[in-house]
Amino acid sequence: MVSSAFSKLNIRRIVSHVHRHGASARAALIEELGVTPATITRLTNELLDLGILEEIPDPAKKGKKGFPSKLLKIKPHSILTVGIYFDPDVLRTCLADLEGNILAEQRFPIENRAFNVIMEKASRSVDVLIEQSGCNPDRIIGGGITYPGQYIDTKQGTAKIRQFSDWPTAELKGSFSDYFDFPMYHINDAKAACLAELYYGSCKSYQNYCYVWLSYGIGGAAVINQSLYTGHSHVAAEFGGLFPKSQPRPSGQDLLDTLKDNGVHVERLDEIEDTHLTLPCVQDWLSRSHVQLEWLCLVIARTFAPQAIVVGGTLAPQLLKDIYRNLAAKREFGEDFVIDPPDIIQAATDDNPHLGAAVLPIDALINPARYSGRVFKNS
Repeated sequence: MVSSAFSKLNIRRIVSHVHRHGASARAALIEELGVTPATITRLTNELLDLGILEEIPDPAKKGKKGFPSKLLKIKPHSILTVGIYFDPDVLRTCLADLEGNILAEQRFPIENRAFNVIMEKASRSVDVLIEQSGCNPDRIIGGGITYPGQYIDTKQGTAKIRQFSDWPTAELKGSFSDYFDFPMYHINDAKAACLAELYYGSCKSYQNYCYVWLSYGIGGAAVINQSLYTGHSHVAAEFGGLFPKSQPRPSGQDLLDTLKDNGVHVERLDEIEDTHLTLPCVQDWLSRSHVQLEWLCLVIARTFAPQAIVVGGTLAPQLLKDIYRNLAAKREFGEDFVIDPPDIIQAATDDNPHLGAAVLPIDALINPARYSGRVFKNS
């Protein structure tokens, strides 16, 4: 099976490097990874045989005399993953490759929010996607599931949001095996979206960054040394907890409550229209949110000192754009903040949250930081 090759740490390091930096020469891999030429030759040949890497001519050597140089690049369809994302409004599924290309996808409105109903619909959709794509199922290494809520690595499983309050209280991760025939990975929507930015979005070049995810709630995530930092019980960087739910806060649910308090009965984020955005109560909510999120960015900058802060989510695109522009315009991060402030980046992949789910098996497979096996000098 293709995933068995990644039981070797240096295989992960090679694939991770080529994935992040693009087509690479063997000499560059030897220098960057600090391994012997013989090891690089042996392991890259293994990856070529498995179809995970392929060789292409080096364009810098085109037309020059001598033996033409070859570069190693990712063969996208060599590894496939399934992504499943849902929030209270919509279920989205996809089949994606190693480069983050979505090969097939489906989208369904959610009318019944029961856990088993959503999972059964997702399972049927995945079967359809695999059949429609005509892909080799043996190339599917697993799937990812993400949804709102604070993921907790305990028996409780997930701190449920209001719309999913009727879900079972048992740990949910084991329940996924009832619906799918391959390994499933699970984390909340904010942390998955953060990983998508690392692998396929705006953050490939950043070593350290934080993500602020604005949906029904406020999610957060942090990447340290190009690896997702989850902390104790997977609750690191849950920035929403800094804003008590008992108080007004810059979340989608708070926006819906604000509209309701002003006589506008909108129950779902996907029901918010452009005409709602011009209402005085929404503009007041946005002004307050600007102040609250500026404070949050100051807290993040002071505690994490990241190179960048990414802003994304499932709020109305115009609201997210307004929030991003306001934060990007703020170059002061409080009194005595003497270092350069972090870059403020608008998320590039949040319009495809199911891609964030699909990246979970990729991260588990190729990320050297996720390696849990024994380390041998030449493997």
